[in-house]
Parts: sequence; C-alpha cells; structure tokens
Amino acid sequence: MELKPLEFYLTYNHNDLIKICKKLKEWDSEANTDQFYAYMKSGLVNQKVYPFVAYNSIGDIIACAVLSAAASPMYIDSVLYIQWVWIDPHYPSLWKKGMKFLYEICRQFGIKKMVGNVRRLPEIFQRKFGFIQTDAIIEKEVI
Repeated sequence: MELKPLEFYLTYNHNDLIKICKKLKEWDSEANTDQFYAYMKSGLVNQKVYPFVAYNSIGDIIACAVLSAAASPMYIDSVLYIQWVWIDPHYPSLWKKGMKFLYEICRQFGIKKMVGNVRRLPEIFQRKFGFIQTDAIIEKEVI
C-alpha cells in the first residue's frame, strides 16, 4: 500500500512507534518512553490505544497522535481521549486537518466528546478548535 503524504494513518509499525516515542522525549525530556512504547503496543493488541501518524513526501513523520476511546464514569457516552499529539511546526495546516480527522473518528464511532490534557497554551485549543476547559489537573510530588 502506498502511503499518501499529509494523510493520517493508524500504525502498528515498530519503527513508527519508536519515532513517536522519540518525538515525545524531545517534547518532554522526563517522559518514560519505554513505558509509553509498551503502553502503545499493549493498547494496540487490546484494541484500546490507537497511534496515528502522517508523513511528508519523503517519508518522515510530520505528525502523530495517540488516542484511546473508552467509556468514562464521568460521562454517559464514550469519549475519545487524546493521549498525546505532535505536529511538525513546518506543517501548520495539519492542525486543522487533524481536527477534522478526529471529528470523523468520533462520528464513525458515535463518540460525542473529545477530552485531553495539555501542558502548554490551552487557550489555543479553546480559540482555534472550540475546546473548553472543564477540569484542571493538579499535581503534587510525593517523595
């Protein structure tokens, strides 16, 4: 199968999962990428976690998203949980295309809500994509 550039694909490919982990480590140096890799692999086997990638015309990954869909005790319906997303800043149009892709996944599976957490600039997701902040994550290190 020939992959088209700038399209999103579900990936089971070991090298793609490694590249997703490398991007995560670049973004967050404290991320446990060995654990995240194992999480993606087991999630794929159990059909609970879905890593997607997009490539440019020379085959480099330019976007990735790790998603899960699950019933939640906080919501009546299932939710699409956005675990992690990265898009190469040289391809800003992929954000809009990526959101359309997420909406389509939700429509196909009858999911009425997307949720996720962001470490930086939640205002951008609110302004550009219509997300609203409904909860906050608090954290305390316990030594």
